[in-house]
Amino acid sequence: MTNENKTKTTKPLPFPDTPRSQKSFGQDIGIVQLRNQIAREMDCEFITCSVENFMKAYLDFVPNEKETQYFIKKLLEDIPTGRGAGPYSLRSDTEPIPSVLTGDETSFAFRAYPPKKKIAVLTDNEIAVFKGWEKIAEAIGNIDYPGQRKRNRFSYVSVPHKSIDSPNRGSNNKIDAAFVAAWDKNKPLQTTDIAVVMEHKLSESQKRQNALQAVSANVQIMNDDVRRMFTFGITAEQRNVTLWYHGRSHSAASHTFDFTENPKLFIQVLIAFSFATEEELGYDPTVTLEGDGNYTFKLPESLGSKDFRLFRTLEPLSLYRSNNITGRMARVYKVVEVSESGEVLGDPLVLKDVWLDSSAETEKQIQEAIFDDIERFWNSTDEPTELKMIKEAHKQIVDDGSYKKYFLQIVLDHIGRETKMTAEGGIATQRLLVEPELPPHILRFGTENEESQFLNDQASVDTHPIASQFPESPVVPRKYSPKRQYRVLFKEVCKTSGRLATLGEVVNVLLQILTPIQLLFCAGWVHRDISSGNILAFKKNLESKGPWLAKLSDLEYAKKFPLQNGSKRAGNPKTGTPYFMPLEVMMSSYLFSSDHDKRITAREHGTPSSFPAHNPLDIEEARYLERGANLERKAQETPAIAETGVAHNFQHDLESIWWILFWNICCRLDPEQSTPFLQNFGKAIFINEIKPSNARIHCITKTSFGESIIANAPKSISSFVSLLFVLREDLYQDYIERGREGAYNDVGSYAKIHDRFLFLFKIFNKQATAAQDLGASSGRDLHWSELSLLVKNYSSTVAEGSAVGEPERKRPRSEEDHIDSREAASEGRTKAKQPRKK
Repeated sequence: MTNENKTKTTKPLPFPDTPRSQKSFGQDIGIVQLRNQIAREMDCEFITCSVENFMKAYLDFVPNEKETQYFIKKLLEDIPTGRGAGPYSLRSDTEPIPSVLTGDETSFAFRAYPPKKKIAVLTDNEIAVFKGWEKIAEAIGNIDYPGQRKRNRFSYVSVPHKSIDSPNRGSNNKIDAAFVAAWDKNKPLQTTDIAVVMEHKLSESQKRQNALQAVSANVQIMNDDVRRMFTFGITAEQRNVTLWYHGRSHSAASHTFDFTENPKLFIQVLIAFSFATEEELGYDPTVTLEGDGNYTFKLPESLGSKDFRLFRTLEPLSLYRSNNITGRMARVYKVVEVSESGEVLGDPLVLKDVWLDSSAETEKQIQEAIFDDIERFWNSTDEPTELKMIKEAHKQIVDDGSYKKYFLQIVLDHIGRETKMTAEGGIATQRLLVEPELPPHILRFGTENEESQFLNDQASVDTHPIASQFPESPVVPRKYSPKRQYRVLFKEVCKTSGRLATLGEVVNVLLQILTPIQLLFCAGWVHRDISSGNILAFKKNLESKGPWLAKLSDLEYAKKFPLQNGSKRAGNPKTGTPYFMPLEVMMSSYLFSSDHDKRITAREHGTPSSFPAHNPLDIEEARYLERGANLERKAQETPAIAETGVAHNFQHDLESIWWILFWNICCRLDPEQSTPFLQNFGKAIFINEIKPSNARIHCITKTSFGESIIANAPKSISSFVSLLFVLREDLYQDYIERGREGAYNDVGSYAKIHDRFLFLFKIFNKQATAAQDLGASSGRDLHWSELSLLVKNYSSTVAEGSAVGEPERKRPRSEEDHIDSREAASEGRTKAKQPRKK
C-alpha cells in the first residue's frame, strides 16, 4: 500500500459482521478486556465438588496409593548431582540438591513451604513465593514411574511476564505458570503449547480475580486450539489450591485444599499432570497440529470402520471465538483429503466441526428427514389449498431430485466422543467469577418522540453490549446435558452471502434461497437460523464470472412445525443470529395483542348479536361473556401455543431474509454510495443482543420509521428501499392478522407471505437483469444492483476506519458473523472496494 493510500481519509464505515449465536463471541479486542463479559457468560456453567470427586470425574489418570508412596519416598531423598535430562530439568551441581520433602514417609512437608506458616511472610514477591512449585514439579517429573506410564512432554514452567500468543487478534492473556510443551523461552508462548494453566495470588481476597484470569486463559486456549476437548487449571491464593476443569458441556471447580497441610494430595495432582497421556489432558487424538499451523483430521470411513481418511485444513472459513467454553460453537474449514504420505487426493471439501447435545440429531439425519418429508409432501394428494401453487411450481425439481442442489451435499460424517459427566455430588454454583455488583446497563429512556428515541438508541453505539441476556439465579438447578463431537464433510466450497461483491448478487442469491425455504415450508420444517453466514453462493470456480447457485446450510437448528399437541418447546427458544433474528422470537411474545389493537372487530368489542341488550349493564355483561367465549374458542383451536414464549414459525424464516437484505443496505454499502444517516440506522438496529433495541422494534412496527429511512437513503437505492418497506408492511400485517385469528398453527395462513416475498424478489431481479442488459454507458449512474459491497479481508495494510464485511482468512480469525458491529467500527482494517466512477 502506498503512503498516499495509508493517509487517505475515509468515512467511518458500518459493520456487517454478525454474531452467530445467542452465546456471545470473542471480539477482536484483547481478551483481558473481555474478562467481565466472560464472567457473566460463564456464570451458569459451573459445578463445585470435593477434590476427591473432581479427580475421579475429570482426571482420567490419578496415581494409586502405592504409586504415590513411591514418589513420596523418592522426594524425601536428596537429588544426586547432574540428575535430569529434560528441557526443564534440574541443574547440575557439585553437591547433591536437597530433597523436596522433609520428614519421613508418614509425616512429611514441602521444604519450601512449612505448614502453618503464612506464605506471604516468606517474601512479598508473588513470583518468588510460587517459584518453589516449579522445583517440586521438576523433581516429580524426573522420577521414573513405577509402572508402564511414561513421562509426557509437558513440564511445569513459570511464565509470569509472557502473554499467550496465538494467530487470533485479541489474545493477550498472561498466566503465572503452566504445564507446557518444550519451547524456546526466548520465543512467544503459544496457546497450542499449554496443557494446564496456573494462576497464583498472595492474598486470599483475590480469589475471584485469580479464578477469572485462569478461566480467561482457558477460554483463549479452547478457542484457538482445535485439538482441545477440555482443559485444566490450578489456582492458588496463599496456601489454598483449587482445581479447574473446562469442557463443552460444563465447567467444574474443586473445593479448595491447603497444599502445605495436605502435601500428598498436591503431589498426586502434579503426578497426574506430569504422567497423563495427551488424550487424558484433553487433546483429541484424531486431530494433529501440523508444522505450518494447519490441522489434519482423521475420520473413519463409516460407522465402526477401522479404515480412516485424512483431511488437512487449507484455510478456515468460519471460526467462532466464544466468550463461553460450552455450547456448540462450530468451526468450518476448507480441507483437502491427503494420503498418509501427504499426497493430495481430489478436490477441496468443507469440514464442519461442532459439539451437539448428545440427544440432538446430526445434520445428516436432519437433512435426510427433511428430504423424506419434501418427497412425501409432493407425492401426496392431500395438502392445504393455499399450498397448491407452491407445490405446482416446484413439482419438476422434486420429481427429478434436482431440489437437492439447493442444499450442501454431505460426503462423510462422524459422531465422536461425548463430554465427561458431572462429578458425583457436584452442585451447580453461580457467582464464582462475577463481581458482587455488576455495572448497570445503559438505560434506554423511553419516549414517544421517534427522533429523540433514535438518538437514545445511538447512545450505546460505542459501548460493548452484553451479547446474551443471562438469567439471574435460576429457580431450578441447571441440568448439564452431555454433548458429543460431530464432524461432517460437504462437497461444495462456497461463499457466504455476506461476502458477495454487489447488491445485485445478494438479491439474486436471496431470490434463489426462497426455493429451499418454500420446500421446507411445504414439508413442515422451519430453519430457525437464517443468516448471512448460512445462505451460501456456489460455483465450481469461486473467482470465475457467471451466476451463483444458492445453497441453504446449517440445518442443525431446523425443527418440525407446527408443534405436535402436548409437545413442549425448548426452554430457550431464542435460536439464531441476533442480527437477523425475528422480532417476535427476540421479544418472546407475538406482535399481535388484542389489548392494544385499534382495529378489533365489532364482533369482539361491538354489541353481540347473540345477547339481548336491555340496558348498558346488560350490554357490558354480554360483551364480557362473548369475549370470554372467544378466548375459550381460541384456546381450544391453538392448544400448542404456550401461555408465554413464541414458537418459531414459517414467517419467521422469511423475516430473517428481510433483515439480511436490510443489513446489506445499512451496513455493507460502500461508504461512497451510502449516507451517515443510513449507517447510523444500522448501528441502532444491528446489535449483538438478544433483547431488541427500540429502533429494531420500530423498524417493523412503525410505518414512520420506514419513511424516515426511505427519505434519507441514497438516491440510487431509494426506490429499492421503498419496495423493501412495502414488504415490511406485508410482514407486519400478516403477523397481526394471524394473531387476531389465532391461526399460528394454520399452515395455509403462511402461503400469502411466501408469495409476497417471491413476487418482490422477482421484481428486484428483473430490475437487476434489465440494468445488466443495458450495460455500461458513458455518464450513466450506477444501478442499485451494481453497487459495491464491503468485504472484510485481513491484511497487514488496510484502509483506515473500516471493519466490515466477511473476512478473507489466512489463519484463524473471528467469524464474520461474530464481530460486534460497534466494536468493529472503531478498528481500521478493511479495504473498501471502490465503486465505479459515475
